[in-house]
Amino acid sequence: MSSPSSVLAPSLQDLAESISDFRNASFQSCESVLLRFIYQLDQEPLAGFLASMLPVQDFDSWLTNARGTVGSMVGSGALMWPIERPARVAMQIALCRAITAKTVSFVGFVHDYFYTGNQLSGHVEAFASKLLDPLHRDITRLTESRVVPPVLFEAMGGLPTSGDHTLDALLQDACAKFRDPAPKARAEATEKLWDAWERLKSIEIHGNKRLSVARLLDQTSPEQSFRAVLETEARALTEIGNAFHIRHFETDKVKLEQPEHCDYLFHRLFALMHLLLFSRHRDLGNT
Repeated sequence: MSSPSSVLAPSLQDLAESISDFRNASFQSCESVLLRFIYQLDQEPLAGFLASMLPVQDFDSWLTNARGTVGSMVGSGALMWPIERPARVAMQIALCRAITAKTVSFVGFVHDYFYTGNQLSGHVEAFASKLLDPLHRDITRLTESRVVPPVLFEAMGGLPTSGDHTLDALLQDACAKFRDPAPKARAEATEKLWDAWERLKSIEIHGNKRLSVARLLDQTSPEQSFRAVLETEARALTEIGNAFHIRHFETDKVKLEQPEHCDYLFHRLFALMHLLLFSRHRDLGNT
């Protein structure tokens, strides 16, 4: 398994620091600090990651149901958060946005759902400990939830070197970015891998990609039926790189709408490149 995202680590640290500042803020200024918390959520790469992970929630209906549980006692309301972590995170972020937009009263919300004693400073600590801290924890867990499949992770670690420093650097960069769960990083990984693919296609015979690819395929499979399968796949992947927003971004290219689409294409091209490089490495070792 791959390690948690290094790309998102600074964003998570920024969130943690804004929560700490919120906790230390005066009652009069705490809402402005909460706005900073929202600002951090809206910065890349965290914003793109959350957009890909969180479902759309009916916040108004949830709030109406929550208000129906409020009694005459301070803190008597019940907050029925969604059980699933992505839905819970989405709902709690929606609440923070509503408070900063002044559509939900911070004082009124804390008064209805948290018992804080007589001190207004207790409102700040209650909101931080009962909502912001768990929210930060859940967002952190979400960033750890996407892992590279073990088979692919092992293949990345055992990828033969090509002897071409530029190609090896592109492959190393692509694999490092692909381990990160942020959608932007995964899209960049796919782009880097396609750059490496174009480099690999010219590695055998400089200046003649067609003959260079033919030699790579010959090294990989002397058996003609399977070689034909690989040749069809190589041609298809080249066409995909030219048709979609991977290496080219002209207006006539098709945008990849979902991070999972990048995952699929990365897996597909990486499998072919791994096979070609492994066969080439074996062939060079026998010469």
